[in-house]
Amino acid sequence: MNAHNLDTAHHVTIASSSTTDGRDRTPRPTDGPSNTRRVRTWLAVGDLALALGVVFLVTIMVDGTGGLGNVMPFWLGIAGALALVGTLWWKNAYVVTRAVHWNGDFGLLATVVVGVTASMILFAWLVEEPPQRTWQLLVTLDWLTALAVLRVFISRGDRAMAEPVRTIIAGNTLDALAVRLALRSDPRTVYDVQGFAMDRLDDKAPEMVHQLALGRIDHLPHLAKKGDAQLVVVCLGAIEAEQFANLVRQLNVEGVEVALSTGLGKIALKRIHLTHASGRPLVRITPAPLGGWHMRAKRAFDVVGAMVLILLASPVMLLTALAIRVEDRGPALFRQVRVGKGGELFTIFKFRTMVRNAERMQLDLTNDHDGPVFKMEGDPRITRMGRLLRKTSMDELPQLFNIVKGDMSLVGPRPLPVHEVDAAPASFLDRQAVKPGLTGRWQVSGRSDTGFDQLDELDRWYVDNWSLGQDLEILARTVPAVLLARGAR
Repeated sequence: MNAHNLDTAHHVTIASSSTTDGRDRTPRPTDGPSNTRRVRTWLAVGDLALALGVVFLVTIMVDGTGGLGNVMPFWLGIAGALALVGTLWWKNAYVVTRAVHWNGDFGLLATVVVGVTASMILFAWLVEEPPQRTWQLLVTLDWLTALAVLRVFISRGDRAMAEPVRTIIAGNTLDALAVRLALRSDPRTVYDVQGFAMDRLDDKAPEMVHQLALGRIDHLPHLAKKGDAQLVVVCLGAIEAEQFANLVRQLNVEGVEVALSTGLGKIALKRIHLTHASGRPLVRITPAPLGGWHMRAKRAFDVVGAMVLILLASPVMLLTALAIRVEDRGPALFRQVRVGKGGELFTIFKFRTMVRNAERMQLDLTNDHDGPVFKMEGDPRITRMGRLLRKTSMDELPQLFNIVKGDMSLVGPRPLPVHEVDAAPASFLDRQAVKPGLTGRWQVSGRSDTGFDQLDELDRWYVDNWSLGQDLEILARTVPAVLLARGAR
């Protein structure tokens, strides 16, 4: 059994079988054509060639043509390249799909590269043949870069060759439309939704639903055979358990794969585990690791990262504070009470970007956004220096001191003022399970270009699926978001 991560619905796939006449009609596709052995083999061969090439070229760069053995034992480079490819194969990293993902594909790649390189270096020290430090660093970085670039190119080429998976969705109107949207927007596989199977068709349903209605759910085997469907997605609750089991058997006999849309929402795949009790399949969802050593590791990372950034940015912060003071002789820092983890209040520090009576002026201004979060295009309260600071996100730098104090984290939900939290729905409180962050999913997803509902959804997804890997992904995405000033106002 496989579990596929979709945009708005998870589905559990029940593997299909060959037909009674001996013809294997098992659909290639629910993971896309990239899962063929040929593509996986060629990608592994490409990785091995790149890994060996990197070892050879880095050795020449470090030591010239004087001899491979001067900077590293040659056998170590070959063994490392083989171990790298072998580990990636073992971790199923050669299942390339229509898109590569920072937190999935690249995260695994980085983990394996660093792990294999560290193991190489440790073993070399044990046998007293350690490679030069320059060689160690260059091999690690070049392995990661070369293998990541190869995946991007293969993913783009594979996307153009992908054959759509012929799909029928069974469920009520709302569930069927939600699954159709999830399938159509899934970045990993191309789905061709042929239509809907539903027992009741609402007269008020959109015209598209009437056009795509194929028939009743109990007619699915006939509908799938007629349309040569490869996949049938059944929405949870559409039919009784016994009817579903019979449907799976009938469709599997015809070589059609069946998936159950669980309606779990946006839950990270790593939290979903398939198991069984006395032969009955169970979908087990583990909680996000929001306690114990995970949070201690996050806190240590926050403190070290914030201290380093303060040291690097201190000259810029001093000049910025001076420029703000010169512009209107007001205070350089803006202080405001925000809501932190568990609803605790704290004072946030930012460089002042508005005139001194900005909060009183807000009463006479119009909010451009839905919901309680105030945003306005061309806000007249922002000073000239303030526009530059907001455009470059430099106004956020003093929050590094909030991170050192323990009020905030490098990555987390957006810290909101008390009045905005008070006006938010009760579900908004879920985001308070972790500390607010200097950056987060909202900041790398368009910032002011995103509405309140999307802000709430992004922050809750972060909390529900937190991991240190996700934090690293967001930090990596923050750099281009700041440089390109996406959504900055």
